[in-house]
Amino acid sequence: MKIRLAFITGLLAGLCCAPVLSQDYTRFPGESADQRTLKTQERVDELYTAGDFRRAFFIYEKELAPRGDKYAQYMVGFMHFVGQGVPQDTARALAWYRLAAERGNEVLQGARDELAASMTQDEIDASNRIFLELLQEIGDTKLIMALIRKDMSTLNSRTGTHIAGSNLSSPILILRPSGIPEDPNYYRNIRLRLEARLNYLETKVEISDIARESDNDELRQFEEQVKSDLAAIEVP
Repeated sequence: MKIRLAFITGLLAGLCCAPVLSQDYTRFPGESADQRTLKTQERVDELYTAGDFRRAFFIYEKELAPRGDKYAQYMVGFMHFVGQGVPQDTARALAWYRLAAERGNEVLQGARDELAASMTQDEIDASNRIFLELLQEIGDTKLIMALIRKDMSTLNSRTGTHIAGSNLSSPILILRPSGIPEDPNYYRNIRLRLEARLNYLETKVEISDIARESDNDELRQFEEQVKSDLAAIEVP
């Protein structure tokens, strides 16, 4: 991770004030990086600094960017911009820069704005179309919605039985599904995580100005349905 933070600071040295990217990751209620992902991040940065651009580009684009790794998304855009491991494509570079900057990181926003200012309107129009596709495939809203569905599925799949000798009005004893670590707050933590993710959808995610109106409607309907489902669940 030190390589990643130092490297992006060097790449964007021409921009003013470079806040640490990890600060943005902690605000995003996504999945925590597991050991495999951390090793992949370290390995791909080593490949890039060694000049193995094709392999680095593949890992940034196919393995890390779809997980919401904003540094990886920026690097995909940067490599498109300079033509490293992939044909040079300014419109595609800007689309990836926009995706990388969607959490409001000032450094990434600066890179996005600086590149956009150097492009023609035709190039920006082409980039808009690419960005919309990326947003619908691996944008933060898409990722958060998938995680919410996963958590809701976990809560809804709980099995339970009435405590022996009790009547039907007695509390339900929740039986933890097999394979889940012993944790008395397991389901309560899931609920808290769900609430954080719903809050993110409400307050942090900006719907693109070029996104289709139907996508906005789908997002609102999804949020309302999940809120309703969540309110009906009693977590022990």
